[in-house]
Amino acid sequence: MTHRINWLGRTGLAIVAAVGLLQGAQAPAIAQSAESVTFGFFAPLSGRFGANGERFKEAVDLFVEQTNANGGIGGKPLVVLTEDDRGEPMQATAIAQKFSENPDVVAAIGSFTSGNSIAAGEIFATAGVPQVSPSSSHPDYTKISKFQFRIPNTQDTMSLMYVKTLKENAPHERVAVIYFQDDWGIYVGNATKAALEEGGSEVPVFEAMLPDARDFRPLVTKLRQANVDSILLASHYGPTAIFLQQLRQAGMEQQVVGPETLYNPELITLAGEAANGIITTTYFFPGDPTKAGFVEAYTAKYGREPDLWAAYAYDAISIAAAGAKALAEAGQPVTREALRDAIDDLPPFEGVTGVTEFVDGTPSKELTILKITDGAYTLLQ
Repeated sequence: MTHRINWLGRTGLAIVAAVGLLQGAQAPAIAQSAESVTFGFFAPLSGRFGANGERFKEAVDLFVEQTNANGGIGGKPLVVLTEDDRGEPMQATAIAQKFSENPDVVAAIGSFTSGNSIAAGEIFATAGVPQVSPSSSHPDYTKISKFQFRIPNTQDTMSLMYVKTLKENAPHERVAVIYFQDDWGIYVGNATKAALEEGGSEVPVFEAMLPDARDFRPLVTKLRQANVDSILLASHYGPTAIFLQQLRQAGMEQQVVGPETLYNPELITLAGEAANGIITTTYFFPGDPTKAGFVEAYTAKYGREPDLWAAYAYDAISIAAAGAKALAEAGQPVTREALRDAIDDLPPFEGVTGVTEFVDGTPSKELTILKITDGAYTLLQ
């Protein structure tokens, strides 16, 4: 999941100052050290997104281990410098400047939220450091410069896919759109509402879930009174679990469809039987036999299956490394500028989140559709 924030308002001065320090200092010919190929990696390893950041780090560590066990990149070991941005844009900005000033760092992997990725991206763009974000989906991220790349589709594209999923799997004459009141939820809520109405559906209920809300009974009453056919829910697994329990306790059995934020085993743990029937989307499902190699390696190392966040990060560093390997195999130095071009020129990349082929830094991917059945996520299509 990604979050659009008013990052310029909160961190604009810090970003402008940091960019100012780098103006005139862009050095696209900076290459990796003679001894290694070095990437920078940053994510929220603590704070409210810490669990997601840790999955990122686990996948990155696994990839580095696998790569170096197989001879590294052009015979050089892959080294990854890790930093915790704590989910804070100003911290991400400081990390980006630190990586940019390190001549060994030829690419950056991160971050988790769109806000942090955008804040850091302004610095990386000025320094000419290619940046691959595992999970940033806000359209503005790749508008920063030619140095930004992402693994998922953009939020506007995703919103169309959520609506398509709902219409293919639920009655949709009257659809309620419920969204979590953060920047990501507001964006998805508005985009899905617009797409539904453009497609001929009515949206009689369009309402936010306040971050600290625990009593959704007034909302459930409103849904009942509006006689909605189904519910498109753009929220996180915690409040969703409470909402689902209260919805089902009220005897309402409408189909609930939501984005990949609802693909989390904790939703089933917290919601119990109320989670059954939920339809959600993902780019990665460990039960997909085509992902068996990654799933087996990750499970062997960490004792549990990888989730979507691990898959995002694994593909992000895989793609950066693929660009570096292409340069090494061609006998070219791995400079920042050359690596950016090599990443952009990669053929369609078969990764664990699907096929990634960049157009202006953004791919276009199909989603895997899941349904919770008998307390477990199962492939719907």
